[in-house]
Amino acid sequence: MRVVAVPAILLFSLAVVSFAQNAPEWGATSLGQDRSMSPFDRTSSTQTGSISGTVVAVDGRPQFNVSVQLRDLGTGHILASVYTNGAGGFSFDMVPYGRYELVATEQMASLRQDIALSSGFEVVSLRLNASDPNAASSHNAMVSLAELKVPQRARDAYQKAEQAIVKHKSEDVAKYVQKALDIYPAYAPALTLRGALSLDKDDLAAAVDDFDKAIHADSSYAMAHVAMASALNRLNKFDDALRAAERALSLSPNSWQPYFEMAKSYVAKADYQRALQQLAHAQGQMSQDYAPLHLLRANVLLGLKSFNDAATELKLFLRIAPKDPMRQRHKTHLER
Repeated sequence: MRVVAVPAILLFSLAVVSFAQNAPEWGATSLGQDRSMSPFDRTSSTQTGSISGTVVAVDGRPQFNVSVQLRDLGTGHILASVYTNGAGGFSFDMVPYGRYELVATEQMASLRQDIALSSGFEVVSLRLNASDPNAASSHNAMVSLAELKVPQRARDAYQKAEQAIVKHKSEDVAKYVQKALDIYPAYAPALTLRGALSLDKDDLAAAVDDFDKAIHADSSYAMAHVAMASALNRLNKFDDALRAAERALSLSPNSWQPYFEMAKSYVAKADYQRALQQLAHAQGQMSQDYAPLHLLRANVLLGLKSFNDAATELKLFLRIAPKDPMRQRHKTHLER
């Protein structure tokens, strides 16, 4: 496959992304590696609080064993998940101040609600119409049906892994993910997260194997397809990566990650105009600025020889990501 090189000053590495979209580097002479798929790539507040609440039916009855996810409002990443107790209650503790999305799902019903945590605690009440078959899209129903097969002990272990992600305890993440898979080997989210950990270690073979298993376990789990696209991009299998990202987009049309992966594939194929289109789509799904997007766009603009615009994007990246480990190299590139 033909790859057109960008100027040597800012050579764009084709190996991008680790799960969660946080990968180590883009190459020895690149702008720096995108780690946007990584579960550990989070900007956390020094202040934390709790988010708690109840899930009830339309008639006010508490709903038991409903899946409630706490998601990053900007990226859509799942930060933690719990199941409601007999009283319909749930709680997320040690949550950094910020804006989040709560997603409650029960079989074919799904409810989303934005929430801002700016004090010690926030309490919400989620009213879920579980009797309405049109309350959620079909792929949500498929995910719920697949998850219903997962033993509670495996769910509990995976929940602890998600909590460890929020606390940046990578060793605990690996331990609890493996425990979840020991209990239920076909647990798609756990397989995907284990694959992400392998991507962070540059073990591409292990990552692809886990992503493939996750897709076979639950073909409607969009993040498994996104993660597969990320791995395939790093393996320089750009057409395959595009197909995986398109599948993820069909399952989760409001997600930015599939567009971002497609942009990487198109850059690698020297199709810079399409790459710009995908980046615009990705940015349209984000509620806040995202530093790696500006870094990737800078590379695209370099490919188009729009050097002034590329410099502007790189300046934005440096402003948004002041603690990036590759910051000095980026500044050197900008000066050149």
